[in-house]
Amino acid sequence: MKEAIEVAVPIPSEETFHYSAPTHLKDGLEIGKRVLVPFKNRKAIGFIVGFGRPPEGIILKEIIDIVDEEPLFDEKRLEFLKWIANYYLTSLGIVLKAAHPAGLGIGLKRVVKITENGQKLLDKANEASFSISRSKDKLSETERLILKTLSISEEITVKKLFGIAEGATYELLNSLRRRNLIEFSYELKSDPKLKLEKIVVAEKNVSLDDKFKEKNPAKSEILDFVLVHRRVPYSNIKEIFGDVGRHMRWLEAKGLIRVKREEVSRDPFSDILFAREIPPRLTPDQEIAFHKIGEAVKRGRFLPFLLHGVTGSGKTEVYLRVIDGVIKKGKEAVVLVPEISLTPQLVKRFRGRFGKKVAVIHSALSDGERFDAWRMARRGNVKIIIGARSAIFAPFKNLGMIVVDEEHEPSYKQEEAPCYNARDLSLVLGKMTNSVVVLGSATPSVESYANSLKEKFAYLSLPLRVEDRPLPEVEIADMRDEKTAIFSQKLSDAIKENFGERRQTILFLNRRGFSTLIICQACGDILTCPNCSISLTYHVKKDSIRCHYCGLTEQFLRSCRNCGKNMISLGMGTQKVEEEIKRILPGARIARMDRDSISGKLKLLKLYEKLEKKEIDVLVGTQMVAKGHDLPGVTLVGVISADLSLGIPDFRAGERTFQLVTQVAGRAGRGDEPGRVVVQTYNPEHPSIRFAVEQDSKGFLNEELQLREELNYPPFSRLVNLRFQGNIESETVDVAKRAGDAARKLMSNLPIGTMSILGPSPSPVYKIRNQYRWQMLLKSSNLNTLHKFSKQLINFFSRNSGRVKVSVDVDPISFS
Repeated sequence: MKEAIEVAVPIPSEETFHYSAPTHLKDGLEIGKRVLVPFKNRKAIGFIVGFGRPPEGIILKEIIDIVDEEPLFDEKRLEFLKWIANYYLTSLGIVLKAAHPAGLGIGLKRVVKITENGQKLLDKANEASFSISRSKDKLSETERLILKTLSISEEITVKKLFGIAEGATYELLNSLRRRNLIEFSYELKSDPKLKLEKIVVAEKNVSLDDKFKEKNPAKSEILDFVLVHRRVPYSNIKEIFGDVGRHMRWLEAKGLIRVKREEVSRDPFSDILFAREIPPRLTPDQEIAFHKIGEAVKRGRFLPFLLHGVTGSGKTEVYLRVIDGVIKKGKEAVVLVPEISLTPQLVKRFRGRFGKKVAVIHSALSDGERFDAWRMARRGNVKIIIGARSAIFAPFKNLGMIVVDEEHEPSYKQEEAPCYNARDLSLVLGKMTNSVVVLGSATPSVESYANSLKEKFAYLSLPLRVEDRPLPEVEIADMRDEKTAIFSQKLSDAIKENFGERRQTILFLNRRGFSTLIICQACGDILTCPNCSISLTYHVKKDSIRCHYCGLTEQFLRSCRNCGKNMISLGMGTQKVEEEIKRILPGARIARMDRDSISGKLKLLKLYEKLEKKEIDVLVGTQMVAKGHDLPGVTLVGVISADLSLGIPDFRAGERTFQLVTQVAGRAGRGDEPGRVVVQTYNPEHPSIRFAVEQDSKGFLNEELQLREELNYPPFSRLVNLRFQGNIESETVDVAKRAGDAARKLMSNLPIGTMSILGPSPSPVYKIRNQYRWQMLLKSSNLNTLHKFSKQLINFFSRNSGRVKVSVDVDPISFS
């Protein structure tokens, strides 16, 4: 029987698809290459994942073309990617697409052509005597213009057509296609992300003599410069000698120089000066951790560690020392950090120790910069990749270590398909590659701490700060006794005192904007987003209202839409805190760090430089200020509202509150001066607040574990969240409720207590971007049972969900 090529296409389906290969392509087909294939009524790019016998009774279509010269992954890496698809109940094609950078250089462009029927109808319409009587043959002026444009152009991209034919819409194009007047097709488009630089080199045996210098003084200066440096970027010559185009062409025509294009890698942190860093002396606790992890690296076997170190205890130094040993063994390391912790300071430390062996991947980089980092890892040009969650897919061939810093951070979990958790994947990949895995945090997740108690992870502790620095003194400001909602008297006095002593202050509020609620005093109407079931936030800088879910932005009109009376703003965000600080400290230099004020790596670089140079007195921010910053000048931290995250409908709300307060408190007192933290709260007796104030991480974790066990929540059970989203509310509700009925019918076949179902019920944020949202939570202590049960439900959805999108989130982190 003819051998089939198994192809994974990035669509929401667990199926892979089988194709045959035309003779001229057979020699080039390998696992890991992308191919262009016919798929339903279009063309698609898929990934070759296997070869073998095709399923019975199908007629194989032929592969159209091979996209890649070299495979993007081998069978060993494919095993890891298949594990992800199987565990997270998602499509292998979607996983493969997520695992590779967008800058790989090949995509599909959609082109539109006029059909033979379309040309005939256009010709008839152009005849003066022609009169169309049948309604299906009638052409509007816009349709006629579209067909005329296509007749002249033969084929054109949809985007270009919209630019030429005024009034053209997708609806019109689809109407013309249904009448067989036009057709769509898909073609490969090349969009290479390679960066090429013009390099000038002198040809062999070229020399300068006095006669040439006398006759061609300008050209001889350029040639002399090239001869001295041997290989010079063209841009450097232009910078030194000005407009040299004519001279360069003459020198090249005479065979004296050669201008060639060479591939170069972009460095997103080229603006940062990296000084060679001398490793500091380790503390006794660091020595113990370094020795134990280093021994595991020498053995070359998978071993996971939980490195539990207080803020400022030197966890990063332990990572650096161990990674040095990994590289000396000829192996490579991946360092995962939350997006908000990927600061210039962290990159400085790694570059200062390892130089150009380090590449960085995060969302503020361009597609080209991410592509360069991925390609350098694949070629072995770098030995360390630092990045956010997607860096787990770095294509290293000889991995020796994975570090997950701030392992408790929820940002390691991706919220859209594939809904993977990079922290958990680090353990899977570590096991598959015999790599050491280190999970580090000052506030470990309950799940990781439980694994250390069960001795699944080796537990290491760094209970003291480096250089015998004390932990900051943490004080409670009970807001129930205060008249103002922003600053308690205690925090206000502390801010003024710290400013007077020329020290830096960080103020933390995990909410953007100026006011979080806009309401009419007369009729009580609240300004909500028309696309989402969420209130709009007022932003003072542009006098605008904004939805932080769909991005809607409008000018703020102060009159109520119902009664015409004035609207007032309530609640507070970082902008309001910033305005209040300006009022009480008129001479202070104030900056804000949140998603509204910091976009892109350059703004963050500049802000960080100012903080290091102590050109900022008070920094106001969201959780961006809580992570990754080692600023010795910060001696005061104010937590404006420690209770915000306690109100989230989530069993992890207490854990997140404890982690946030503890982490932001840890920014204080990291230099020679002792630190002070003021925590404002309306719930000073809450365990999360109490343990954070006492800086008792183990005490919190042990109490939280006891509570989770009583409620049978993770780590004592596993969860799958099923989400339902649709444009039409009644359809969404109907599908969710039918799914609930089907789930309970299936559950009746299981032993009592094996599975529990919560919902279906409306999501806490009921509507986002005009999509109505419901969810249903499945809970079981048996992972295999939960997976099998979820797959049966997925099969039910594939036949019964209609226009409602159903998504599956295994081990969910967010329930909003």
